[in-house]
Amino acid sequence: MSTPAPSPKWKSRLLTAVGAAALAILVTLSGVTAPFDAWVYDRLVLGAAPEADPRIVVVDIDQKSLAELGRWPWSRRTHAQLVDRLTMAEAKGIAFNILLSEPALFDPEGDALLARAIGRSGRVVLPVLAESVQLNGPSVELMPIPEFAASAASLGHAEMVLDDDGVARSVYLRAGLGSPHWPALALALLQLDQPPGTATELPGRRRVKTELPAASSFDWVRDHEVLVPFTSPPNAFRHVSYTDVLNQRIPTSLLRGNWVVVGVNATGMGPLARAPGQPPAASMSGAEYQANLLNMLLKDAAITPMAEGWQAALAALVAGFPLLLSILPAFRRIWLPTVATMAGTLLLSVALLRFGHVWFSPVPALLVLALGASLWIYRLLRQTHKQAQSDALTGLANRTRFDQALDQELRVARRSGQPLSLLVMDIDHFKQLNDSQGHAAGDAALKALGRILRSRARRPRDLVARLGGDEFAVLLPETSAQAAATIATTLHVDLANLGRKPHGTNAGSAPPFTASIGIHTHMTGDDAGPEDVFDRADAALYRAKQTGRNRSVSHTGEPAAVGTSATRV
Repeated sequence: MSTPAPSPKWKSRLLTAVGAAALAILVTLSGVTAPFDAWVYDRLVLGAAPEADPRIVVVDIDQKSLAELGRWPWSRRTHAQLVDRLTMAEAKGIAFNILLSEPALFDPEGDALLARAIGRSGRVVLPVLAESVQLNGPSVELMPIPEFAASAASLGHAEMVLDDDGVARSVYLRAGLGSPHWPALALALLQLDQPPGTATELPGRRRVKTELPAASSFDWVRDHEVLVPFTSPPNAFRHVSYTDVLNQRIPTSLLRGNWVVVGVNATGMGPLARAPGQPPAASMSGAEYQANLLNMLLKDAAITPMAEGWQAALAALVAGFPLLLSILPAFRRIWLPTVATMAGTLLLSVALLRFGHVWFSPVPALLVLALGASLWIYRLLRQTHKQAQSDALTGLANRTRFDQALDQELRVARRSGQPLSLLVMDIDHFKQLNDSQGHAAGDAALKALGRILRSRARRPRDLVARLGGDEFAVLLPETSAQAAATIATTLHVDLANLGRKPHGTNAGSAPPFTASIGIHTHMTGDDAGPEDVFDRADAALYRAKQTGRNRSVSHTGEPAAVGTSATRV
């Protein structure tokens, strides 16, 4: 038993679904929606903002500290005193977000004091940064001077990743020159509590999968990319002034057992960034950035961007799903599965972000779905417009469409100087045919006449219309009176041939009938309007009926021959 072939509609929707999926993959991989992806992410991630961990304290080098301790940079002796104060307060760990890559030539003893203070603490993490030696040249790692690096409990990279719009959305948990060997500063601080040699699996999208070639040893290599769910506001952590800690003006309980991040927060000093969803005027310091990273790691809240391959595959599945679903009889109206899929895609993105800590951008899929919906709406509007200008029974143009076309073609004829012919006709004794054979036979006659008229008016601008009841019209641009008369004669021949076919040989066949036709041709120099042109053709139709029906009469009063067949050239 053979399987029935799929219907054209089924195959058409399947091919359209494949095309939509391919377009979604192209949009995803091209990255053209990146600004919109970021905008949507910024709004959705606000709902996933974690609370600030009370165990995180930010020690700010603020305006108050500068006013009391003098111009920056300060002597390393001052930093040594701060480290000692934090050590005596039993801070859990100290991250110095201050680059100490050059020795203090004016105070070498201060460097030694700071190195000893760092060593005594055993809980201090220092930053590493990458910097280009020259424009577009190779990078070098800016590390703490050897005394500090040897004394520090750990080193970590302090790169603040900014997108093109100046918003800090992500961080690389590992990075380094030539290979990603440095943990992020906040990660290095958190790892102080881990036993030596313990390896933990890091979250994030992998960027390094193979061993890098030697030629890349001067590149800053990143790995384990994660999106940061910043607190709202990003500076929601407990902040204390550097000088207040130094001068023991805050209670020790505020620092005991807590993670401390030390950084610059004074106006005009240090890099600034903006968190997602924050106004352009709002900014956060590097210390606040690191505090948010530490907060993310403590709460295990890192958001992993979905790999591009999976992102493209999921977007393709979403984009093609409504069309595949519309194949089922219950979902033939494609707008319903399209709207449901768009809402479901947004909900899926929110659910993955809030509960799975995975970022799937819905924008590429929604863009393709919106494009498909727009095309569907456009097609529906065109179909509705066409139906509004079509006769339901015959499929021909209706009176509204005919009036518009007559007015338009009359203006064209005046400009071009070409003739415009109009044929107006109706079925002879149509009421009698309806009464004697029933409305079904009458409808069959109307449809048959419509088919015959369409077969004789084949040029793109020719228009066949049903004006109402059994009255029809044929508008023939650039057609002379003689050619119009020839067409009318041909129509009579077609109707005569139709009458010779046995009636009732198949369902819906038309009974024999004849028609009367009135003809008028508008010529150059005639100022008649659309109503006048139609009235003249209608008057010719009236004379055709008066002189015996089943004939054609032109507006000049001359009858057209009956029983000959000719075509226009």
